[in-house]
Amino acid sequence: MEVSGVRRMVILKCQLMSSLNLCPGDAKCLVAFMRKEGEFERYRSVPAAIVGIIDCGGCDGTRAVPSLGLLKMHLASLKEDADVVHVGTCITKFCPRKDDIVKAVRERAGVEVVEGTHKYVVERIFGK
Repeated sequence: MEVSGVRRMVILKCQLMSSLNLCPGDAKCLVAFMRKEGEFERYRSVPAAIVGIIDCGGCDGTRAVPSLGLLKMHLASLKEDADVVHVGTCITKFCPRKDDIVKAVRERAGVEVVEGTHKYVVERIFGK
């Protein structure tokens, strides 16, 4: 649901990367959103806000959908909602369960699901 013309989004991130502090403060997603880069480029001409960041629940990924449901309850108590879920680049580029997680979220979220957030991924660690 789009409220007052503002796109309200949730970011679904990898619990492992988060718990190991491999993406401190979710900085890449938040900076990409602020700059409207990567998959957030689609919001260059429309007002948009991040209303929540949740994690997948661990390497089986089965907590992603229940976490979205819990977030929906919290947002409702704040009189907010979400109309898009961005599955973080940490999941779309590195998670072996990516397809299962994205499929489950698409089946249950009831809103647009976008694969990816930022493009700040090092393609090659060493060499040219």
